[in-house]
Amino acid sequence: MSDITVYIPAYNVASFLPRSIESVICQTLKPAKIFVIDDGSRDDSAAIAGRYPEVTVVRHDKNRGLAAARNTAFRIASTEFVASLDADCIAEQTWLEILLAHMANPKIAGAGGCLIEGIQISLADRWRKAHMPQEWGLKLLHNPKFLFGCNNVFRRTAVLDAGGYEERFRNNGEDSDLSRRLIEKKWEIIYDPAARATHLRHDDVKSILDTYWRWWKFGVNAYATGISLRSVIGHALFVHLRYTFLELFGRDWRDRKYELLPLDMLLLLYLFYRDFRLWLTSKSSL
Repeated sequence: MSDITVYIPAYNVASFLPRSIESVICQTLKPAKIFVIDDGSRDDSAAIAGRYPEVTVVRHDKNRGLAAARNTAFRIASTEFVASLDADCIAEQTWLEILLAHMANPKIAGAGGCLIEGIQISLADRWRKAHMPQEWGLKLLHNPKFLFGCNNVFRRTAVLDAGGYEERFRNNGEDSDLSRRLIEKKWEIIYDPAARATHLRHDDVKSILDTYWRWWKFGVNAYATGISLRSVIGHALFVHLRYTFLELFGRDWRDRKYELLPLDMLLLLYLFYRDFRLWLTSKSSL
C-alpha cells in the first residue's frame, strides 16, 4: 500500500461519482485511503459513495465550498501525499503512479496531470475546450503557472505549511492561489501530461458564462481591494474588451472556429453585466 491518500470533493454530483470513485479504485498504484468529502450535498452523493467499502465518506453539515472540502481532506489525511480528483473526472489507471513518481524529489510540493475534455455535445462544451482548458499542453513543465485542482497530488506538509487552501475563494481560484504561495515559499511544482484524466462535464451557454466569470473574479482576485463603479468600467474597457474578448475572438477567427464567435461576443457583455451586478450588490450592503 502506498503512502498516499486520494480524495474526491463532492457537492451534488451523484450522476458523476460512481465512475470517478471506480477510476480511483482501479489505479495501478493503490492508495492507502480514499475519501469522499461530501460538502453538504442535497442529492444522493454521500449515499452513493458509502456503497463502496474502499471509500470513507466525510460530510460537511452545510455547503462550505470546494476550498473548505480540500482543507478537510488535508486535515484528516495521515499520509505524506494527498491526491485530488474532481468528481466529474475519470482518472486513467496509471494516473496516480505517474504523479507520485515526481514526489521522490524533496523539492517538489505538488504534481498535476492533464485533463482531457470528454464531452463535446453543445456549443458551450466546445467553447470550454477551446478557452477553458485545465491542462498546460503536451510537454512536461517545471513550475507552470499553477496546478489545476481537478487532478493532482501534493505533499501534505508543504500545503499545511503554506496555510492550506484559501476558503474565501470557495469554488474558484483556490488552486492557483495555493500554487502561488507554495512557489513563494521556494517549493517547486510540476505538470506531467502523461498523467491523464477525462472531464465529464456538460455545459450550456448560461453555465459556461457563469463559470468563466467566476474563474475571472476569483482566479485573478479581481476585487480583492474593493469594488467601485470606476473599477467595473475600467475592467470592462481594459481587461474584458482589450484582452479577454479581443484575444478569444482573434484566436477563434484565426482557427476558423466561427461557430464560437457569437459566444465570444456574448461573454464580453456578460462579464460587464456580472461585474456591474456585483457592484450594485456591494453598494446596497453598505
